[in-house]
Amino acid sequence: MELWAPPQQQQMKNCNRFPLSFYYRTADQTIKQAKVYRDEGNVVDLYVTLNRYISLVSEVIPQHQCYPTYSSKEKLHHKKVLKEFVKELETLKPPLGKLRNSGNKSLCNSQSLPIKDGAFPSLDESKVIRCGSTGTKCLIVTPTARDEDINVHVVKHFYPSPVVSYLEDVPQAAQVSRIIVPDSDPGKLKSESSSTNAVQDVHISARLMEDFLELARENTNKNLETCGVLGALLKNRTFYVISLIVPKQESTSSSCQALNEEEIYALQDEQSLFPVGWIHTHPSQTCFMSSIDLHTQYSYQVMLPESVAIVLAPTDQSRSYGVYRLTNPGGTTVLKDCQDTGFHTHQEPADGSPIYEDCSSVYLNSNLRFEIIDLRYSS
Repeated sequence: MELWAPPQQQQMKNCNRFPLSFYYRTADQTIKQAKVYRDEGNVVDLYVTLNRYISLVSEVIPQHQCYPTYSSKEKLHHKKVLKEFVKELETLKPPLGKLRNSGNKSLCNSQSLPIKDGAFPSLDESKVIRCGSTGTKCLIVTPTARDEDINVHVVKHFYPSPVVSYLEDVPQAAQVSRIIVPDSDPGKLKSESSSTNAVQDVHISARLMEDFLELARENTNKNLETCGVLGALLKNRTFYVISLIVPKQESTSSSCQALNEEEIYALQDEQSLFPVGWIHTHPSQTCFMSSIDLHTQYSYQVMLPESVAIVLAPTDQSRSYGVYRLTNPGGTTVLKDCQDTGFHTHQEPADGSPIYEDCSSVYLNSNLRFEIIDLRYSS
């Protein structure tokens, strides 16, 4: 998904859409993503990621209205990285040319070179942090890589809420299954359009949605929404969700606003996680994406095209959950041009596609461990 190459006039119109810090954070995420592909020897995805970073730092960020007065340290850092990436991009052209000339089909799935042994972005050392109004200690046990198995996420987390204080056992025969969209035909999967299928797969624990509903139950009973943020590790072109952060938040029956986002960023950065999306409840509404939800999803999808929005609607008898993305380019173009706030209507995409759709690249993985960090009660 190429979100950083609009025409010059359109680019100037939209570069002030988010704070400049958001774009620099996106640049940092892109650097981290490039490192994963570099370590894995994935030349094709590395090439695409370097191009995305170069376009963002050299074309979009300098046009932001706050750029002239922004931190010189931040600008100098990314100018240095930009020069390095431009040079690296040139070195990648010869091997890419050979792959094209050889007709290597791996260009389609971006697995072009062998994966290096041990190439995995592991978490930091085990540490103790404090959560909750009483300062309860929270123990995080570091995951360790074992061979090339995806079962590398061993996380134990204690916190004040008694709802999800456990270490999930891995079943003997773990299952990985594509998420099936519940509708009038339970066996039917609503697939994404071909334009969106270029995104990489996302794996989520089979228990994540169930456990989040339990954490949200008190709010749900009060007809208040609850939201959480998904953090993932990237390995072999797949994002594995191993973190669910429930931030401090303000809620109504139809909206939820995360507060103190710096806490979320700090936790994700400490564990080298990618912000692969968000999850929230519709306590008394049906399962759909509101206009506010669409704008929230756009901010995630700009940063990482694989980002998903999970909607849980426990009172909807026809559909209790949905896993969505904005269509690309249809939905992303509509949201990019929309400056409205609050609840409002959106025009239909020019290409005739829906604004958002069900994800076909998201899988339930019973082999996946995850931690839940509830920040709502921390000081």
